[in-house]
Amino acid sequence: MKRTYALTFVGIAGALWASSGVAVQDFFAHSNKSAMDLTNIRMVISGLIMLILTCRHGRLTRNLTILKERPKMWLEVAVYGIIGIALVQFSYFEGISIGGAVPTTVIQYSCPAMIVLWNSVYNKKMPKFGEVLAAALAMIGVLLLVTGGKLDALLVPLSCVFWSLMSGASFAFASIFPKHLFAVHIDQYFLTSVGMIIGGLFTFILVDEINWLPFFNADVVFDVSWIIIFGTVAAFLLFNVGLRYLTPEEASVTATTEPLASVIISYFMFGTAFGLVESLGIVFVITAILVPIFIDNRN
Repeated sequence: MKRTYALTFVGIAGALWASSGVAVQDFFAHSNKSAMDLTNIRMVISGLIMLILTCRHGRLTRNLTILKERPKMWLEVAVYGIIGIALVQFSYFEGISIGGAVPTTVIQYSCPAMIVLWNSVYNKKMPKFGEVLAAALAMIGVLLLVTGGKLDALLVPLSCVFWSLMSGASFAFASIFPKHLFAVHIDQYFLTSVGMIIGGLFTFILVDEINWLPFFNADVVFDVSWIIIFGTVAAFLLFNVGLRYLTPEEASVTATTEPLASVIISYFMFGTAFGLVESLGIVFVITAILVPIFIDNRN
């Protein structure tokens, strides 16, 4: 029963992450605030909310004690916050502002191919068959999505492709880098909340104007609230609760719900539609994420 609930939780988390992407697209349609401005407020407020929840669960003192014994790890937490969280959010938002939520979300999920390549080089061994197949499907899927099957005509702006791939690369970094921190019992809640706050504070250097008042305008306050409360805090909490009863491989199925949910939500909210070739590209990317789980786990 716990496993059933856990699978449900991680599935809902993926849908919430997708919904936040659609909310970001609607936000940019009604605001002239930049992707960096949105990254700033999302990370700072979400980080503070999650830090409060971390304190309420009694996890703050234990993690601070670990970092006190290993002070150099603060630098690693900061790197994770800036590259593994802030860069993910900014590049994702920037991609959406240029090309929309669905293309950005799907292209971002080419990151499994990046993870496979990194693990192969780092561990100096050939990847599993399922990993190679997944990487190939992901790259083919991205190609079909951005070209519509016509290599001489990009349907998605090149800058959107760049920022989406950048988001995928930083997401891959965020998936690999913190493993050694978890090995010394740094809590996921703590790392996420503190990483968000550090990354959010870093973005203050990059924003053009420190003014949060426009985020509370009537035409965007719902989008901003949804992005912070549901698309960040609730999604991360549901994912972490589900992760307690699932293996990392099982939890990674969550990723498949995000691009799929993004397509469905955009269809109903914005009337976004894709042709057969682009839809096939989306299917390829989703299949690529599922392949390692169902093929390699049988071996």
